[in-house]
Amino acid sequence: MASARTRYFAKKLFELTGFVPIGAFLIEHLYSNFQVVGPGGAKRFDEVVSGLQTNPIIIFAEIGLIGLPLLYHAAYGLFVAKSARPNVGIYGYGRNWMYLFQRITGVILVFYIGYHVWNTRFAPLVHPDADYLQHVNGQALVSTEFMHHYLRSTHFGIQVFWIYLVGVLCAVFHFANGLWNLAYHWGLTVSPRSQNIWGLACGLIGVTLLAVALASLRAFINIPA
Repeated sequence: MASARTRYFAKKLFELTGFVPIGAFLIEHLYSNFQVVGPGGAKRFDEVVSGLQTNPIIIFAEIGLIGLPLLYHAAYGLFVAKSARPNVGIYGYGRNWMYLFQRITGVILVFYIGYHVWNTRFAPLVHPDADYLQHVNGQALVSTEFMHHYLRSTHFGIQVFWIYLVGVLCAVFHFANGLWNLAYHWGLTVSPRSQNIWGLACGLIGVTLLAVALASLRAFINIPA
């Protein structure tokens, strides 16, 4: 049985990894995808992917700064979700529903992130001759054209675009609501007024990130093949 001290630091690390580096990576990832929006977007996105994925430091960053924190956050999050006792049936307050949605979106994201990483990061390495990939110095990379056809394809009887739409909605909500939880649990928003103000700020952050993500998805799927 883990000591109270161990559980305390495990939870704090869980909350912190959700903010840095995972949250920071989410923002960077959405920003990179947003390069596809507007005139010349296809070329900009391809250049961003090429610049990131051909950088020799990227493999260490993906493993040490993203992969390991993400695995810890996911494993601890599943443990929390399994032991959670939602009480929205008894107390239907807003924060009770947020607590439940945070657990549900976290479980969905475990599967969605695995699906996304496999199809856009590992699959091009395993199948470098797949259609619509760009090739830089012998390395197969995702391209705008690849994303266009990929989002229009069908997996599990569902168009991939809709899978990504659900994944993006879950990711943005989980991050924005997680920011509110982080401030509350770390004693940064003590009074009800500060909690309300921070809640509005987190909502604005979420809406902004969602707008960026949806604009990118729309651009990918509408770019002429």
